[in-house]
Amino acid sequence: MNAWPAWVTILLVLALGVLCFDAWRKTRKTSTWLRRGLMVACVGIIGLTPAATIITEERISNAEYYFVVDLTGSMGAEDWNGEEQRLEGVKADMREIIEQNPGAQYSIIAFSSTATQQLPLTTDERAALSWLDTTRRESTMYSQGSSINRPVEEVEKALARSFENDPQNVRVMLLFTDGESTNNRDSSADEPVEYESLAEYVDDGYVFGYGTTEGAPMLRTFAGEEEPGNYITDQSTGEPGISKLNEEALQEVASQLDIEYVHRTTPGGAGELVDDIPFEMIAGDGREERGALNPVLWPVGLVLIALVGWELWYLTPKAVSLLRGTR
Repeated sequence: MNAWPAWVTILLVLALGVLCFDAWRKTRKTSTWLRRGLMVACVGIIGLTPAATIITEERISNAEYYFVVDLTGSMGAEDWNGEEQRLEGVKADMREIIEQNPGAQYSIIAFSSTATQQLPLTTDERAALSWLDTTRRESTMYSQGSSINRPVEEVEKALARSFENDPQNVRVMLLFTDGESTNNRDSSADEPVEYESLAEYVDDGYVFGYGTTEGAPMLRTFAGEEEPGNYITDQSTGEPGISKLNEEALQEVASQLDIEYVHRTTPGGAGELVDDIPFEMIAGDGREERGALNPVLWPVGLVLIALVGWELWYLTPKAVSLLRGTR
């Protein structure tokens, strides 16, 4: 392990060696030759950068988690864990899954009026957690209604790309939504579920459903800011609109993907659910030993400091005499 090419170290040591020999030739003092020779040796050793190998065990995985997240207005309905917003439940579950399943790759695809991959596949769990800290629901003003099928095309592109590049990996799809499909005029609009095209790429996963069948009003949001008590209005009645969990649609999604549907009502347990996915049967034991070189320079540095101190002590009387002679 060298900080610079070996030939630089060799030239430096040779140059210092010449100076050391010249000093000995002029003084013929063994102590001077020994001291400066040792200094040259120390510089040479430091230049070679000796290092110790540190073995670390890291958890690795060939699991790819695709978080498909509903950011439509209905995720602001206040019927999760009492009267909290559904999106808060999504964030709590995603955070728990990420923190309890390290070493994997993560991708986030969010959908509202459109669907976009907001976090490309990465092993950086901090990036995924940062997304959770900053993401907000879509602005009520610009909402174009919601569709449970809206993310399908974007998810399929991401899964197909992964399958082509790393067919051996295990792709886990996690859908977080209330399953509601709406348009601007009809809050109970229905549409057939169309997730069959993803089935060939999805190895395992869960459909997480949020909300209640009784439903709850949805807070308005603008530019990520919300006003407590200011709810989205049902245009047909003029009253606050009620968003209801569509379990039938979510169960159909799970059926088409051959994964499990889970109704999420309170925090806790999501990490354990995902951790039970047996991707390690394919990935091996999920751990790998890695060696890292750690430079060990301090012992040689201490010796060099002592030798420099010795050299200064040797030169000080000469310097004092020289100064006195110039007065």
